[in-house]
Amino acid sequence: MKKIILSICLACRDGCEYKTEKRGGKRLADKIFYKYNKNNFILRGVNCMSQCKRPCVISITSKNNFTYVFGDIVPDNEKYIDDINEFISLYASNLEGFVNRSNRPKLLQSNILGRFPPINSSSSLVKIY
Repeated sequence: MKKIILSICLACRDGCEYKTEKRGGKRLADKIFYKYNKNNFILRGVNCMSQCKRPCVISITSKNNFTYVFGDIVPDNEKYIDDINEFISLYASNLEGFVNRSNRPKLLQSNILGRFPPINSSSSLVKIY
């Protein structure tokens, strides 16, 4: 079984800090932890993921698998939290963690910031020169 890591930027501000007294990234991490803490992924907070113009930011990675980075995650929208969990399930079941855009949950189709292949990828997306 893949050891999947979901990283969440804890420093991301979503503009609701004045109401909640917590940054958006921290609220997102807390919600995922409380809802899905028994799932088959490691949840880790990162103090800054340097994507300040696209908060809230997450990444999903695993050894010898693609790494995905998503932004514009709305921490108070439960559908995002469920879609992240669904994406992780798809990621776990696919070779090298590759998930086509059309197969991703709806909310994660348009807000991708990057998809990075593993170093020794066998994917046809990668060409070695």
